[in-house]
Amino acid sequence: MAQQDERTPTARDHEVLSRQLGRPVRDVVEIGARCVCGNPLVAVTAPRLSNGIPFPTTYYLTHPVITSAVSRLEADGVMTEMTERLGRDADLAARYRAAHEAYLAAREEVGKRAGTGPVPEIAGVSAGGMPTRVKCLHVLVGHSLAAGSGVNPLGDEALQGIAEWWTADVCYCTGAWDTSGDPPSADLSRHTKTQGLSPEELERKRAGRRAEAQEKQ
Repeated sequence: MAQQDERTPTARDHEVLSRQLGRPVRDVVEIGARCVCGNPLVAVTAPRLSNGIPFPTTYYLTHPVITSAVSRLEADGVMTEMTERLGRDADLAARYRAAHEAYLAAREEVGKRAGTGPVPEIAGVSAGGMPTRVKCLHVLVGHSLAAGSGVNPLGDEALQGIAEWWTADVCYCTGAWDTSGDPPSADLSRHTKTQGLSPEELERKRAGRRAEAQEKQ
């Protein structure tokens, strides 16, 4: 979790974020968490983008090493196991619901700072499946990194689960993204159907399109 004075994004932060994501970053209000070297780990994004699209994923996980590690965890079936536990563990379910409420409250504050105001299209809707299921660990990990330990119990668990590949006390930035040439500059604002999706959700959409293309061949 970054301290308040560390949260203000700089021009370099915007460049690094664009390189991490492979596209121009937009509407970043704060840096939610940083690597020990200072590079961004989580982008705090306005709840409504400058093109008018609602954006529910307030804490967007950006670092390629962490996103890859979380994808491995998802591939192991952890989300299904977590969702099943929510159905039988009342204490865990209550803490997860509290994380959902904390996410909504934080998004409201981010919206105030960004000047976007209320976004009724996503009112009451957090992200990642909260408060009743788990559908994207990237969202939960981003929340835990930005809000700190003890806020999102399943995000905290996921961070423990990726310790084999990423830990907060080590820098994994060298070679993690392309640093050659100019940062990405293509405007992707026309892709409105993918705005607000997590990296994992975007990959699932791409995989679906590839499968459809193969069927047509």
